Amino acid sequence: MNAHAVDYRQVLPDHLLHTYLEDFESLRPFYTHDPRDPDVWPRMIESVKSRTVPPPRKALAGILEAQNGRFGADETVLDNARSLAGDDTFVVSTGQQTGLLTGPLFTIYKAVTAIKLARRVSEETGVRAVPVFWMAADDHDYAEINHVHVCRTDGDAFRFELSPDDPNDRRSASDRLLGPGIDTLLEQFAEALPDSEYRPSAIEALRRHCTAGTSLSDAFARLMTLLFREHGLVLVDPTDPALKPLMRPVFEREIHAPLSTTGSVLEASRDLEHAGFHPQVSRSPDAVNLFLYRDGQRNALRYEDGRFSSRDESLSFSGEELLGILEDTPGRFTHNVITRPLVQDTLFPTLTYIGGPAEIAYYGQLGGVYRQFGLPFPVVYPRASHTLVGARTARILEKHGLAISHFVHGIESVVDRKLREEMPVPVTEGLRAARGDVEAHYRNLKGHVTSIDPGLSRIVEASERKTRFALGRLEEKTLRALKKADGVMRGQIMRADRLLYPNGHLQERVANIWQYVALHGFDVMNTLIETTDETDFRHRMTPL
Repeated sequence: MNAHAVDYRQVLPDHLLHTYLEDFESLRPFYTHDPRDPDVWPRMIESVKSRTVPPPRKALAGILEAQNGRFGADETVLDNARSLAGDDTFVVSTGQQTGLLTGPLFTIYKAVTAIKLARRVSEETGVRAVPVFWMAADDHDYAEINHVHVCRTDGDAFRFELSPDDPNDRRSASDRLLGPGIDTLLEQFAEALPDSEYRPSAIEALRRHCTAGTSLSDAFARLMTLLFREHGLVLVDPTDPALKPLMRPVFEREIHAPLSTTGSVLEASRDLEHAGFHPQVSRSPDAVNLFLYRDGQRNALRYEDGRFSSRDESLSFSGEELLGILEDTPGRFTHNVITRPLVQDTLFPTLTYIGGPAEIAYYGQLGGVYRQFGLPFPVVYPRASHTLVGARTARILEKHGLAISHFVHGIESVVDRKLREEMPVPVTEGLRAARGDVEAHYRNLKGHVTSIDPGLSRIVEASERKTRFALGRLEEKTLRALKKADGVMRGQIMRADRLLYPNGHLQERVANIWQYVALHGFDVMNTLIETTDETDFRHRMTPL
């Protein structure tokens, strides 16, 4: 199978992303910048240069150089980090939660897109564009990051999970240390990986960087640094105490005007609904877009009657008290889904944010918030989307004349489609003729009986429906019999389905990069970077 791209509609039905890519003008009030506009980068560069409050370049560059050095970065990355101190360096940003063993493949595709787009922006504009990956190390949704999947070439899918000690634990990923259970998980994960000459080196890398006592976010950072070595990807850990004072202006403004950002988001949400779209992020009117740490736990805040409080009301502060805490211990504060982009783009000279379909949707709710903070709204850029296809799966697809779009509605629809194609001609023709005869005979019969009594029309129509239903049942039972008789074909299609749509989801949302590193070596990363066309916003079928 040759590499080829398919329209996003074939793999992701009914989403705002389709309108964003096909009819941007209808969404321009929510996004400002069309990512396809060839002149968008020079305009964004000028917008960032003219910011009222410039980013803290020198302080940021030093912090990021230290962070990435700690993660084991090479000189290419460190030089990119240092370059942020200069006024002619700009950022192509993306980010994701710090999933176990780097999480699902789309995390990798975000980083790949950032690397490719930064190169393109640099070539087209002459400025230095640096790819930056914001690790959501302060996220406390452990269920989102505590597991990893292996989708084997034989179609079997395995899930490996680190169980939490306390399901109500709200510690951030940076505060969650891998325990002794990581050794058992890695052993089981290794057993599920495909056997090849590259498997030992993949397993050795995982065992070296994912050790008991290492935080989930640090393990993620070290693995990402290893995978993208020599490609200049700068990682950001927002939980670093050195960064917190630089975030203070965003937190101060949210405390001074506690419901203004939420009000803006709610207004944009109503406008999106009126335009026919479902808002991605919902907020209650009393929500403050900050978290406050207490005893290592993140607490969401609300504002009512002049007081800030946690949802369980165990915390309560006046605005002055909260500002005092911010002044003394800025590390106790962190952003949420609304203020994360504001914090990021306050710190960085950001040209664009690379996101998936859900992120693109929720950025449409943030335009007013950016205006409140006096920040230029970034170009919201779609990340690359791949399905990686091994030789065995490619042969199955070619043998049965199938495409990934056939699998969107589930395995049974694919099997039924193939069986209808392969149903004996006499049966197919017989059913078609029978349906045609039913229509003709009942039309003729209806004419005769209604001439006697018009009230008989409903009885004739009901009889016709029953006959059509009986023919449909006959076709279903014929297909069922063919399924039993053709178990080989069904088994092959099921195997392809498990690899293309594991657990009923696109491969990129389930499978993990390390199964491909184990099968093809670390050079698979170069293959992904080389085969990704960052200007083609279609889903790519990529043979490996």
